[in-house]
Amino acid sequence: MAEDINTEPPPVNVELLTSRLAREVARDLIPIEQICERYRIDDDTYQRILRHPMFQQRLQEELDIWGASTPRAITERISAKAATMIEESIIEVYELIHDKNQPMVAKIKALEWASRLAGVGQQESKDLLPGERVRFNIFIGDKKIEFDKEVPAKTIEGSAVLVDKDPSV
Repeated sequence: MAEDINTEPPPVNVELLTSRLAREVARDLIPIEQICERYRIDDDTYQRILRHPMFQQRLQEELDIWGASTPRAITERISAKAATMIEESIIEVYELIHDKNQPMVAKIKALEWASRLAGVGQQESKDLLPGERVRFNIFIGDKKIEFDKEVPAKTIEGSAVLVDKDPSV
């Protein structure tokens, strides 16, 4: 008995596609043409999506998240940009490592870079942001004493008040 082969593409999860597309557009890390190519969207469809209320809402949410100015948001934004750049270069690095015509020094450097990227051989906690860790190094003669402690991030809230004082007082 011959099986029926379904040649139709799988159904599109519109909500998921809208969220992903809004995130990519808000981050502005990749040209729109590449984003449309990735999601197989032609220009007319993209223009219709831009006008859709659900997309506009998701885009605004993503813009608010991406444009946040807290230290953590800034760190995450820089990390995301760097990760995108690194991700796009991985294929080129892979080709360099496997190219028999490349010098071994370049291959070793590329492998070291890829190892650091993958966290191979690292013992430091890379999930901590600056300011979430305190380290003291004390040298007494040729002896080094080290204190290392993770501390929870603290938010200091307050308000500024301008007080106009008489300069003669």
